[in-house]
Amino acid sequence: MLVQNGGIPETTAEREERRRTSLRDVCSVLFRHKWKMLLFFLAAAAGNTAWTLTAAKIYQSEAKLLVRLGRESVALDPTATTGPMVPVVSSRESEIQTELEILKSHRIAERVADSLGVEAILEGLTDGSSGASDESPGPGRGIGRAAGAIKERTRALLERAGLRESLGDRDKAILTIVESTRVNTEKDTSNIINLYFEAEAPALAQRVLTELMDAYLDERVSVHSTVGSRDFFAEQCRLSQQQLGDLEQQLKAALSGAGTSSIEEELRVTLDRIGSLETDIDRAESLRAASQARAEQLRASLAGLPETIVTSTTTGYPNVAADAMRERLYELQLREQELASKYNEESRQIQEIRRQIAEAQSLLSQEHPLRAQTTTAVNAARQQAESALLAEQANLTALEAEAGTLRQKLSEARAKLSGLEDTAAGIRRLKREIEIQEANYVKYAENLEQARIDQALDAGRISNIAVVQPATLPVKAVRPNRSLQLSLGLFFGLFGALVLASGCEYLDHTVKAPRDITEKLDLRALAWVPRVRAKAIRPIERVGLPRKSDVACDEDHGAWAIGSGVRDHYWALAHVILSGVNGATRARPRLLALAASHRGEGVSAVAANLAVALSHETPGRVLLVDANLANPSLHRMFDIEPFGGLVNILSNGDGCVEPVVSFAAGNLSLLPAGCRNGQAEGAFKSAEWASLLKRLKKEYRYVIVDLPALNEVTWAVRAASLCDGVGLVVEAERSRWEAIVEAKQQLLMSRAKILGVILNKRRSPVPRWLYDAL
Repeated sequence: MLVQNGGIPETTAEREERRRTSLRDVCSVLFRHKWKMLLFFLAAAAGNTAWTLTAAKIYQSEAKLLVRLGRESVALDPTATTGPMVPVVSSRESEIQTELEILKSHRIAERVADSLGVEAILEGLTDGSSGASDESPGPGRGIGRAAGAIKERTRALLERAGLRESLGDRDKAILTIVESTRVNTEKDTSNIINLYFEAEAPALAQRVLTELMDAYLDERVSVHSTVGSRDFFAEQCRLSQQQLGDLEQQLKAALSGAGTSSIEEELRVTLDRIGSLETDIDRAESLRAASQARAEQLRASLAGLPETIVTSTTTGYPNVAADAMRERLYELQLREQELASKYNEESRQIQEIRRQIAEAQSLLSQEHPLRAQTTTAVNAARQQAESALLAEQANLTALEAEAGTLRQKLSEARAKLSGLEDTAAGIRRLKREIEIQEANYVKYAENLEQARIDQALDAGRISNIAVVQPATLPVKAVRPNRSLQLSLGLFFGLFGALVLASGCEYLDHTVKAPRDITEKLDLRALAWVPRVRAKAIRPIERVGLPRKSDVACDEDHGAWAIGSGVRDHYWALAHVILSGVNGATRARPRLLALAASHRGEGVSAVAANLAVALSHETPGRVLLVDANLANPSLHRMFDIEPFGGLVNILSNGDGCVEPVVSFAAGNLSLLPAGCRNGQAEGAFKSAEWASLLKRLKKEYRYVIVDLPALNEVTWAVRAASLCDGVGLVVEAERSRWEAIVEAKQQLLMSRAKILGVILNKRRSPVPRWLYDAL
């Protein structure tokens, strides 16, 4: 069956192999840190066992209390001392929780400590001497006392050193009581409160719990009661009664000052009179407006009536005035003609005479040529209108006077009403205060009686708390549960060992498997070599004379083979080199440099074994170059003496034939360093090194170069960049991948071609049978 994984079909076999790989990884982590896990597990199990066996026995006394509905289940008004009793709004759970908090209060622990005595509590709760006479002496009991003594001495030392706060005996006893007391409720029956107290002595546990319940019953009385409530209500009753008498005297004086026994009746009469006056004023105003309207009408009529009227008219009489005016006009005209003969038209005399003529003509035109004689008499209608107007004006004056009098009386009535209202307001206020004081007096009297009843109930410790079960005398210890604690200790040791292994694996940044090379270093894993105890390369035959210290450089030595434990891995690495690292023949490296980030990674051993493997797999000649001038070691591996060597070639330019050591029955040769430790400082020269590599590449099929650590020698990176490829040797579980990445960056900056990584000395922590089974 195919499944999609990142777009790539995954078969069932591949999925099964991936699952098996995950299980193998988990087992590898566990087996890699097995000694740490074992030590942690043994330490945890031993510590838990010792603590369990030496722990003192703890006895627990138990008691039960019932919280019923009672007077404590109701609450007063917000003043907490006055007002009617009302049902509590909070739930029963909150009431139970309140009782639990009272039981846990520090004050109750203080009362218990003071009642029983500090010494009795400290001695009974620490060494367990009281009430434990039935315990048979034994080594476990002795160990427990010794452990308690050690604990006390350690606490004293910490207090003297200032690392632990120093407490007095009383504070220690109170703290011990608080820590040893446990209070809770049952889930199904929430009205029941369970009390538990633990001590090393059964009798002491019972005694302390009994005293604690007595202290609780006394304490809750003071908590739920109000101190001085009865005296307060008695004083309030007296003050309320006194204020009520004062208010009644004030009301009596106010009624006497008002001159009436009923201020409300006086207000009603005054209001009726004001209403009657307002009605009369309205009537007078109406009559006055009507009279004034009639007077105005009469005045208007008088304006249109003449005082006299024409009774008769006679016409036909001559008009003497018109005749005289006409004669005067003739005279003026004659005068004009006379002046016109003397003066010009614009003169003043001419203009004046002409004006007089125009006026005379105008007056003459208004006169009738005949005159009429008219007879007149007094107008009777006007006389009647004037008489009516005088009568109406008299009536209007009377109405105005009446309205003024009514307004004055209304003002007086309203002023009286205002005074009555002020007096009535004061009287009503006094009546309200009297009613309030009467209500307060009744309320304080009722609360005084309730306070007296509460005080009597508190004195008799009568409450809604009932003791269901008194403090019991324990006969069996509740702790330690040795079987459970031992099981938990084993579980903790096992779980802690697993966590320790996971933590160590998470904090370990070393390279352990080929997969780490791909994921952490982003390089190819060329091969991995297991860790072996025996010597990797070994001689298979000797040819020629026995080895001496002064052997000539052209003498043949015995042929060498790879140890059986790592042979297949080096043969696989040689096959990778022969077939080309990238799978192409033309990409096959002939000058291969091996280097590591730090000393001790096993570069020389890998180079020697790889050279032996290549010499067996290829018909061409293979040369092994010991370029680790700072710390040469290949000559010791092949059991030869260094002479001549690479140092002479780089320093003097000698040929590369004489210093080379050849081995019989094989095509492997060795170019030793030619110096001892620390004698080749500054011997490397880049130009001579490049020239040497060219000559060696012509004469040998493959050249394996053993380079020093990259972080120790600065020229190692340059020497590696001149080869066809570089193989990084990494010792498993030793080198951190951050250091290897840094070495990789140095090689890349020098344009060296990194072929991949050879994981050296890899060990498989999982047994072979288990690894194959997974």
